Amino acid sequence: MKQKPPKSAQKAAPAPPARTELRPAPANAFPIVGLGASAGGLDALEQFLRGVPRDSGRAFVVVQHLDPTHESQLRDLLARVAHLPIVEVIDGVQIKPNQVYVIPPNKYLH
Repeated sequence: MKQKPPKSAQKAAPAPPARTELRPAPANAFPIVGLGASAGGLDALEQFLRGVPRDSGRAFVVVQHLDPTHESQLRDLLARVAHLPIVEVIDGVQIKPNQVYVIPPNKYLH
């Protein structure tokens, strides 16, 4: 009768983890922060933006569930409390740091 090798000998060694190459970000790179909220999330967005300094070095993209049949006042409402410019996203807009971008109603952000 043949003897089976011990169980520890039967298991293959786990593969080493894949190497991740870390490279420095380009000199002009900056973080983009996404903020999502339901229609009732205006207060939370205002509270957050009140605390963001003018020179955070980040761009903020706000996506809020909006009624597609009504004109949005989100840009104006956030501009009352934010220390950063509030920009409504249009096709081809170039994202820049130290700005807040909001989507218009009835639009998708890609």
